[in-house]
Amino acid sequence: MTESESRAFVPTVGDVLMFPIERIDRYGACQVVAADETERLATVAVLAWTGAAVPDVTALAGVPRMVKDFMFWRPEEVVMEVALPVPESYRRIGSLPVTGETVSRSSGSWDFEHDIARQHRWDVTPTETTSAFKAALDSEEIATTPGLVYARNGDPYEARLAAARSFRDDAGYRVGDDFCMESLRAWPALYQVTLHSWRDDLVPFLESSPLVNELTLTGHGRRELDLSRTSLDRLSVDITGLERLVLPPSLDLLLLHGAGAVNRFDSRDGLLDGPSAETPEALAMLQVVADQDGRWISVQLTGTVPPVRGLDRVQGLRIGAIDDLDISDVAECFPNTSWLHLFGAPGLLRGLSELPALPTLETLWLCDLFGYEPRDFPGPGELPALTSLDLDSIPTDVATRVRAMYKKASHVSLSVRRPRKPEWLAENFENPLRHWDGRDGIPAATAKQARTAFVTALRQVRDADASRTDETGYVKTVTASVTEFLDVISGLNRKHQFLYTLERDEVIDAVDTLTTGLPPEANRTLEPLIEEALDD
Repeated sequence: MTESESRAFVPTVGDVLMFPIERIDRYGACQVVAADETERLATVAVLAWTGAAVPDVTALAGVPRMVKDFMFWRPEEVVMEVALPVPESYRRIGSLPVTGETVSRSSGSWDFEHDIARQHRWDVTPTETTSAFKAALDSEEIATTPGLVYARNGDPYEARLAAARSFRDDAGYRVGDDFCMESLRAWPALYQVTLHSWRDDLVPFLESSPLVNELTLTGHGRRELDLSRTSLDRLSVDITGLERLVLPPSLDLLLLHGAGAVNRFDSRDGLLDGPSAETPEALAMLQVVADQDGRWISVQLTGTVPPVRGLDRVQGLRIGAIDDLDISDVAECFPNTSWLHLFGAPGLLRGLSELPALPTLETLWLCDLFGYEPRDFPGPGELPALTSLDLDSIPTDVATRVRAMYKKASHVSLSVRRPRKPEWLAENFENPLRHWDGRDGIPAATAKQARTAFVTALRQVRDADASRTDETGYVKTVTASVTEFLDVISGLNRKHQFLYTLERDEVIDAVDTLTTGLPPEANRTLEPLIEEALDD
């Protein structure tokens, strides 16, 4: 048991607890309505109360439970089963008789603040807007939207209000020259907008549409975007060419796409002083303006960390489809993230020893990432805030080392799955053709066949090397394996015509991997076969 757990109290049925809701600068309240100390569980009901100060418990007598009904939620009381102990931020102010349901409706965490803040935003939205939204969800009414026509015949587009929740400029309807965003007032349940090009009427529409809370924006060509007066809680934006992005206080999730003008940088110190002839990267650094430096925001990236500043206090960071990532880049841009989820393609992870540069890191999840040694992984003493460590598909020797280091760290929940042996790495992570999967112009089935052909050849070469007794037999086996591999690639290319400069280079890399143990003269005999396979 950790020191914080030993200090935490075990609640009893009837206890009323106060907790801060920092995002709206108020306090909330909940009551313990059932408890199971054996299972270390409690059932908690959130009360329909917020206040600027902690009250006497008698002031909450008779206060009903909070009903969650914002957006698509059907009205229901918030009654949840949570794990003990009680978080330190929760304070017991007394006890009241329990009235109402005591059976949990769901299991979760003590993080009630998010739902309370969302419900608060809904409650302060004009009633005519929220009532129209709810009515539209069950409506059979059909509305004609000015400026939208059916793509197939040009007739005016008719939308069923219950289904008209998302607008896209690349959907089955065609957006005419006479269309304006204001036409979407005819869709009361609209909450999501996706645009692939800029519209001057977008921001004014969002600023006057409190229930439109999701925006996906690509191809906008803007250097600056100011969304500060919108009600967005989810934003997906292409940052190519973008220099300044101002976010609304309501934002929860930020997805950044596009690499920007530069992908890597040595330090932000020079950039913070402003652009100069010596630091042209400053012109490409995206400046994000966010409430409390992004404290309430989770960020999602693809592949790498783009040059960005202004998000020093983001709540969490997820990076997917990683090919090559350096932890120092994460620490440069997101030094105070509390959770970090990194997923490889599989990919290469550098600078793992820099994780202690994230002093508030509580949760770490690594998946399909390689290229580091056991000595690079920090121990529990170097990550003092860490409470959850999830490692999935990592090198076997690293998995063994981490298990040993964290064995006695009872305050860290540890999960280690699918440790990868060197043989697996050779077939997957070190496979020169692994990037063909998902690449434009290469059918998925073709990529799979090519990968299978390489793995088959690699295993044959590996077996030949393990049982190597005479040079002639070894050369014959490897040459046959390489020839079969090239025959498969050549046949696939004749059918699909996908071998261009990059793919040819990758096939050559694959052959080099297979023929590492061949003498020079044997390699030279393969050169005509390689040229013939790649010239089809």
